[in-house]
Amino acid sequence: MMDEGYIKFKIEHIDKEFKHHTHLEELNDVRTRLHKLGLIGMYDDGIGYGNISMRIKGSDQFITTGTATGNFEILNEEQYCEVTSFDIEMNIVHCTGKIEASSESMTHGAVYLANKKIGCVIHIHHLGLWEYMLKEGYPKTPKKAEYGTPEIALASKEVVEKIGLEAGIFVMEGHKEGIVAYGPDLKSAEKTLMDEIKNSHLLIL
Repeated sequence: MMDEGYIKFKIEHIDKEFKHHTHLEELNDVRTRLHKLGLIGMYDDGIGYGNISMRIKGSDQFITTGTATGNFEILNEEQYCEVTSFDIEMNIVHCTGKIEASSESMTHGAVYLANKKIGCVIHIHHLGLWEYMLKEGYPKTPKKAEYGTPEIALASKEVVEKIGLEAGIFVMEGHKEGIVAYGPDLKSAEKTLMDEIKNSHLLIL
């Protein structure tokens, strides 16, 4: 059984509204487009998959989709939260908002730590693209690094550091269907993902 959606880290959540972010509407628009393509959503068993985040400029904090929001095509502001701090080795995430952070927020944080120029992280699911990327030798996290663990967060950080660019994409071998794209801003992260989908010639778009 796929365990996507279950939070495996300790979460310290402050239940209050966070300061409205200037680009939250733009972030939500990108997420909606990804949801319509089935790259973010919910499986038949009720488990959600995929999420998106955006760095708060000048910090390692970020705005991300909340937990258990995969079934909604369009989110409202209360379905996002702010990750104020996190510690990968201690396996803990601190967040503020009316909802807790999504289950892959630790990995998002690790990607931001890997390169200060990265401003947006997109985590999507698509079996065909996942298989294509593994077959074609794309950068990947190791099979032993499983979903939602400190190991996959650290492995993601290492992959992004090795790629050495502010925009890129990698596949999670130990997290079936999991793919991560990132860029210095929302548009570039989305473009990076869409360009790879086009290159794969899969009928997604």
